Amino acid sequence: MANIGATTAFYKVETSLTRANNEVSKSMERLATGKQNANAGDRSSYVAMSDTFRLDYVGTKAGIKGASVAMGYLETGMRVLDSAQSLLSRLQELAVLGANDTNTVQDHEAINLEAEALADEFNRLMTTSTYKGKNVFVDTAASEHVSLGGRNAEMTFGIGKVAYTELYNASNTTAVSYTGGPNNGTVFNLKIKPSDGVMAPPQDITFLESGVTYEITNISPTSNALTSTEQTEIAGKSSQLADGNAVVNDAVFKVTSTDLTLISNSKKFEGRALFSDAGTTFNSLQKGSHYEITNAAGLLDDTDKQVIVDNSDLTNVSQVVNGVTFTVHTSVATTGMSGGSFVGEMLTGTGALTRKIEAVQAKINTARVQAGSQYAALESAVAYTTDLTAQYELGFNTVNDVNFSMETAHLAKNQILQQAATAMLAQANSGQQGLLQLLQ
Repeated sequence: MANIGATTAFYKVETSLTRANNEVSKSMERLATGKQNANAGDRSSYVAMSDTFRLDYVGTKAGIKGASVAMGYLETGMRVLDSAQSLLSRLQELAVLGANDTNTVQDHEAINLEAEALADEFNRLMTTSTYKGKNVFVDTAASEHVSLGGRNAEMTFGIGKVAYTELYNASNTTAVSYTGGPNNGTVFNLKIKPSDGVMAPPQDITFLESGVTYEITNISPTSNALTSTEQTEIAGKSSQLADGNAVVNDAVFKVTSTDLTLISNSKKFEGRALFSDAGTTFNSLQKGSHYEITNAAGLLDDTDKQVIVDNSDLTNVSQVVNGVTFTVHTSVATTGMSGGSFVGEMLTGTGALTRKIEAVQAKINTARVQAGSQYAALESAVAYTTDLTAQYELGFNTVNDVNFSMETAHLAKNQILQQAATAMLAQANSGQQGLLQLLQ
């Protein structure tokens, strides 16, 4: 049948042409944008997949940056600890240099002042060091958090505060103003001066301890006077003094055999302890002296421990254990202990200061291990997260980016179809031209 309307071929060709035009348009959009989902309705499932990859990708990228900042914090902490260790090393040198009887008073004063300056700088480093305005040392080690890209991928880090109260009075309210001896009248935050080993400041002494060497530095004829009985007792328990007349200022003696408590409770004279023998059994503790508990097991009951706490810088009885050091601020006579005996070592001079330095150094070493191990862990985490980021980026590119070779072939195919359909459309329309010729 022949009619003058559009033929079936026309409609079919037009449909094919429209489809080819759409495909060519989409292919050109994809190639122009580089995306598989170039328009709103195009491969929408790829959009969801690529968005998930995108979130993971940007999260891990940010996590790597955050971890790098945390590693910078740890490296800063290591440098602070390096500086602190250098200060402790020099302080150790001064402790040994100060324990020398050939030093003059001026030598001792210079050594002590340098030691105090080093201790002040050590305290400044450990209390004010910051990284990006945040304190380098935190209350609890490994209490800080850093995310490495979401999905519960987080790590902890943080260098714990280093306690050094056994070496330094961080608070000015507890600083010691020395009276007599080197640096007379000078306030020190350093608890023990290097010169204390051989030239400690005078102390009020009413209790003389067996095995300890003393020098009498101030016996006034009035308030500090000793009775003849006391002078005789001192001479009788000394290996250096022949009789009571030798108990005068500048006299040096060592108490032998047994401890000696002076008769009167008032201040009798000022003196200083030079050295003491390790492992001495103390039934009494002396004001201003430093002790280390070395063998208290089974020898001290709770009452004895409370007496020690009440008269020292310890704060509770649980601290009265082997290995603990403390300073006595009030002398404890034999009768002050309810039972047993106190076994310890009196710390003076080089031994006292170097032990405290070594104790603080051990804590510095612990902080170093904390910082170093956390840095190594973060390094490993960054390496893993970097690999993970590459995989997320690859996944994102796979579902988001257009395949140029495939899309170019698809475009060429549809352009051929487009041109063929255009030609066929002209052919489909030519049928009506024959009918018009018949009419003519």
